[in-house]
Amino acid sequence: VTRFVEARPGDTVADAAYRAGVNIPLDCRDGACGTCRCKVESGSFDPGSYIEEALSEEEAAEGFALACQMKPR
Repeated sequence: VTRFVEARPGDTVADAAYRAGVNIPLDCRDGACGTCRCKVESGSFDPGSYIEEALSEEEAAEGFALACQMKPR
C-alpha cells in the first residue's frame, strides 16, 4: 500500500505518518533496532543517525532508511 503524508519541517517520516494515522512498525525511535526500515523510492532526505546493526551501509546504498530517523527534504 502506498500512502502520501504531509511532513512538517523537522518531522521524521515516522512522526508525519503517525500524525496522519498511518501505523508503521516502530520500536525504539532511536535508530537502534531497524524495525522501521523502509525502502525509499523517490525524493531526497536526511538519513539521520543510526547504528549499523539497525541499517548497514549496503542497505543504505540500496535505498533503505529508518523511518524513525529520516527527514524528508
